[in-house]
Amino acid sequence: MQRGQYRGDRGVTFGSVACVHPHIRCANNSTAAATFKAFPHPQYGPSCYHTIVTNAPKGRCMRRRYWRILLTQLHIVIHIFVFDILLGRWFRASTARRWQRLAARFRALAIDLGGVPIKMGQFLSVRVDILPPEVTQELAGLRDDVPAVPYSQVEPLLTAAWGDNPSTVVTFAATTPVAAASLGQVYRGTRVDDGRPVAVKVLRPNIRAIIETDLAAVQMVVRLIKNYPLIRQRVDIQRVYDEFAAVLREELDYRIEVRNNQRLATVLARDARIALPVVHADLSTDSVLVMDWIDGIAPDNIAALTAAGIDRTAVAQMLLDVFFTQCFEYGIFHADPHPGNMLIVPTGEGNWTLHLLDLGAVATVPPVLQKQLRRGILAVAGNDALGTVEALDAMGMIMGDADRDEIRRVIARVLDEVFDRSIAEYKTIDFVALSYDLRGVFLTLPFQLPQDVVYLGRALSLLTGVITILDDRTNFITAMQPIARRWISQNQRSLVDSAVRIGRQLLGLPARVDRVLGMLEQGTLRVDMRRMERQLQRMEQRAARSERILTLSLLIGIGYVIWHYVLS
Repeated sequence: MQRGQYRGDRGVTFGSVACVHPHIRCANNSTAAATFKAFPHPQYGPSCYHTIVTNAPKGRCMRRRYWRILLTQLHIVIHIFVFDILLGRWFRASTARRWQRLAARFRALAIDLGGVPIKMGQFLSVRVDILPPEVTQELAGLRDDVPAVPYSQVEPLLTAAWGDNPSTVVTFAATTPVAAASLGQVYRGTRVDDGRPVAVKVLRPNIRAIIETDLAAVQMVVRLIKNYPLIRQRVDIQRVYDEFAAVLREELDYRIEVRNNQRLATVLARDARIALPVVHADLSTDSVLVMDWIDGIAPDNIAALTAAGIDRTAVAQMLLDVFFTQCFEYGIFHADPHPGNMLIVPTGEGNWTLHLLDLGAVATVPPVLQKQLRRGILAVAGNDALGTVEALDAMGMIMGDADRDEIRRVIARVLDEVFDRSIAEYKTIDFVALSYDLRGVFLTLPFQLPQDVVYLGRALSLLTGVITILDDRTNFITAMQPIARRWISQNQRSLVDSAVRIGRQLLGLPARVDRVLGMLEQGTLRVDMRRMERQLQRMEQRAARSERILTLSLLIGIGYVIWHYVLS
């Protein structure tokens, strides 16, 4: 395993001012001070930060952390709303510069504080397929060179797990970790009893309180914007947040990762292309995780892959194939496939094995959803707009009163635009002109995202970023066609079974129609329209009230942004 097996994010450094506690001394013997300055102050490091959070008067520094994260998010949201939505026509020329400035602001926040901002920055930094390079390049540093917490601060966690003398269980090559992330850091060691080389992952001190504080700040922003029509009509952002928070909390308990490893190992045993590190469950707790040490190459290390004679295009195709195989054949998948959570292990003559790491986030795909998603992928791979609409409808992603013909026209237009293009060529599509042409449907957006699809979409987004780094000439639709052909050949029998099932349903249809007609004749078939009307009126009143409040909030925010950028 090279340095960076668990890379992903930066640690924390603090600025100065306020929240000073005279009885706290940091590792550098300075009095602890923390006011979350926008840029790191050289006097204070990660150890100082954790000392403050652990020992300062209860809640004081956490409150400051909460407000800084909240205000930074609001600044970005208001900026985008004003300059990219309301005034986008006049500020289009400065888009790249403004987005780079926003990314730098967010990066400064993530470097200073760690926690949830790092997780969000990780996700955005690999989305080179949809975000401009000004943003992804600014955030790329959040995946490497993460400052670590001193060993003295994580040693109590090892003592709690293994007893008073951890060195009698595992001897470490060095007290400096080989990699650090927002939630934990990794040490290379050797088991004393059998001499096996191991990777020991330890949570950062007090990280659970930090994550809860960060999530509270994100939740506040979600509450402020979720009822805005442009957002409400497109996505249930509250549900997306709930999914994100639930998975993040699971990552804070390494026992869940042990179970996830065991579950995935069982289903992936049939696939020789994929491997998982062996977990040492006898040494693992909720805060300490011990696994076999693995040597390999991260998928975004292009130079190392080339030196090993590994075909990057083949790696990109395999990653996509492995992901779809996990989701739609095994029904369980790695839900956090960013570059730091995968290793390519050369096996000679240009061959390799994919090792999946960091299994804190593992999700399942219910059998019914598997079939529906397969149907949709087959339709997309065949440039079949009507089949795509039918698949989306079957998954409950199209609202009941939507115009299916209009949606089919939109999907046909989009498929025509992307069908023969590589990922790199996606950036040449004039999406502004395309969205203007299709504005009628985009403004109403009669779509809704089922809960089971939320994390699947996030994982696919992360994987898309990795594949783009490997080979931006990859055409997703073309790459899916071999997978689609395999599914068709594997499911010949299911087609026959479906035909038999449909035949049985048709045979029972006359009896059902007869029952409905009988209820109509007897007057027992009723629909309570008055009750529905009352409910609709109440919903409309609540929506109108929410929109008025949100509009007032946005006007205040617009005034702030104009003052900040024009008058100051």
